Amino acid sequence: MSTNVPAFFVQPPQLKQRLYNGRKLMVFEGKVKIESIQGWLDNPRIDVAKRTLQEKVGDRALTQEEIFDLMKNEPDVNLKALRDDIIKNGLREPLTLSYQGKLLDGNRRFFAVKYALEGYPKGDPNRQDLEVVEAYVLAESATAEDEENVLVEENFSASLKIEWPDYVKARKVVKANDEGFSADEIAKKFKWDKGKIRQTLRTYEIIQDFESFAILPPDQEDDFGGGPGMTEQEAQVVAAKNYQFFNEAQKSFFDPLKTDIDFKIQFFKWIYEGKFSSFPEVRVAFKAWKDPEARAAIMQGEPSAAKNAKAILDYNDRVVRNTDEAVGRIESFVKFLKGMKVEEVKKIPLPARQHLKEALELVGKMSDAATAE
Repeated sequence: MSTNVPAFFVQPPQLKQRLYNGRKLMVFEGKVKIESIQGWLDNPRIDVAKRTLQEKVGDRALTQEEIFDLMKNEPDVNLKALRDDIIKNGLREPLTLSYQGKLLDGNRRFFAVKYALEGYPKGDPNRQDLEVVEAYVLAESATAEDEENVLVEENFSASLKIEWPDYVKARKVVKANDEGFSADEIAKKFKWDKGKIRQTLRTYEIIQDFESFAILPPDQEDDFGGGPGMTEQEAQVVAAKNYQFFNEAQKSFFDPLKTDIDFKIQFFKWIYEGKFSSFPEVRVAFKAWKDPEARAAIMQGEPSAAKNAKAILDYNDRVVRNTDEAVGRIESFVKFLKGMKVEEVKKIPLPARQHLKEALELVGKMSDAATAE
């Protein structure tokens, strides 16, 4: 095995063995100048924000400074907090680099150090303490698979660091699945159980359907009015933000989303509109869709619409049905319907209006039958 030392070490490093994702790798450990390191431009952590910026700048490679600005301004990265900790306590965990100097782990720490250095003038002793950092560097014999093992170990395993967002992890799992890896192989690769792998693939299947819907242009001739007309990047931003809601949908009503097109389109509209504020509200979305009273509530444009629909369903499950209760609920629902304006009714998708009409016709027939008895 070659033991050639990378040229960017500031002093002779030590060669040692480290374990990454169950694989023993030889690494150099020593000090490296921050200025000789290039940030990881393809870091999945900021993938969504990066593609948004790419749309703005056009067909050219993003610069280190542009990625640095993204890292500083992306809320999920929270670079300022890490910068402040490094200023106070120093860099407490080494960076990990490939033999060529590519960052494999520590991209957030690397940019936090650069952020900290911005606050110190040249010649400041505190600046000098941060200009050189500890690093692990893979030996020249390391393969692309070895580098991938480092990425998996450092970003899928739980730790005190900020892990990759769930949407980014899901894309990694889906990519492995698309490349033909079996469920067992994916589970071993990412150290997740097969149940979590299956859930992730199902969740991302729903997300792909949502993104396809979200980029559709508005179409007034369509029963649902078409889609929101978002760009692919905008759709991905919404999907990433609502990943856990999609995951909850996968757990609660995956099959209806695949078989009931009317419900699926409406659920996607609710996601786009920011209708849900909690997991329990998502869990009952299909049940609300099937219940005329709860559906009428959740279709309203007010912020508490989903909460109100859940309250109706909870009430129905909790209260014993009796004559007095039925009368009260009917009067309440009739009052609600009479209070609607034509403009509000027009905003309700045609299939929903049709379902309501059918329900009212059924109630009318049942009432007539009861009267005739």
